[in-house]
Amino acid sequence: FRLLKVDPDFTVKRPGYAKLLPFFVVSGTVLIILGITVQVLWGATLGEPFVTFYVYSVYIGTALAVIGIIMGMLAGDPKTWGVYAVSGIILASVFSGLWGAGTLTIFNFPPPLPSELFMPVFIGWVMGDLIVLSTIGTALLVALTPVIKRTAIYVEKWFA
Repeated sequence: FRLLKVDPDFTVKRPGYAKLLPFFVVSGTVLIILGITVQVLWGATLGEPFVTFYVYSVYIGTALAVIGIIMGMLAGDPKTWGVYAVSGIILASVFSGLWGAGTLTIFNFPPPLPSELFMPVFIGWVMGDLIVLSTIGTALLVALTPVIKRTAIYVEKWFA
């Protein structure tokens, strides 16, 4: 945040957007989970129309979740949330995926996996991190930032 001269202020400034955020994120997540469940239970063995339902539900669910995340960014300061979304969610997930998938496949730490599995492990790791960081990480950030800013740990223009 300091590098880009962004104040880490994660307070809600537009409550209307904040009220719509859970609807879009939850409905998108439910559609994605429903589509994956239908594909696993019936799509792989029965084929159409379950595969088509899976494809549309995953795409529409992802779009709804992205709209919800954008509305969450609009609920506060867009520059602050944009920096957090890029550095705290996306880049952190990619670096974590490189570390985790590399450790399991390329560096061959236990449990050893073949190096051909790097991409599937990497994609799964990154997707899991994206979900955790965008939900739990964001909730902790919003709840704990005001508390940390009031303590002696926080030094203005050093951490931010």
